[in-house]
Amino acid sequence: MIVSRKVSGFTAILVFVAALAGCSNKQSALDVSRMLFGYIEPPKAESVMDSLRREYNRCLAIDSNRDCVQIAYDQVRVTQGLDPKPIPKGYVVIVQEEMEKVPERATDVEPVTDDGQ
Repeated sequence: MIVSRKVSGFTAILVFVAALAGCSNKQSALDVSRMLFGYIEPPKAESVMDSLRREYNRCLAIDSNRDCVQIAYDQVRVTQGLDPKPIPKGYVVIVQEEMEKVPERATDVEPVTDDGQ
């Protein structure tokens, strides 16, 4: 008998506190129940691009002479669970050269004279 009164008293107090907290802070009933039972939201998932930037900057801070792009990619690929993609073999050479400007022919343009001809 005493146990049932304690349980009903505890339930009444719990309902009263939940109603009071829900009315005063403009929070939903779900937010109040989460607060009462200690719910903690999981951290936001970091995007792949943010992870790449963070790992790249971390690698540069350690040693700027390393291949930080590849190290950052490998680290993010493992932590994010991405499928490994084959790295192409070889290299590409980009050559920039100056192009000679071909002068226009003087014979293609008719000379203009002042006498109106």
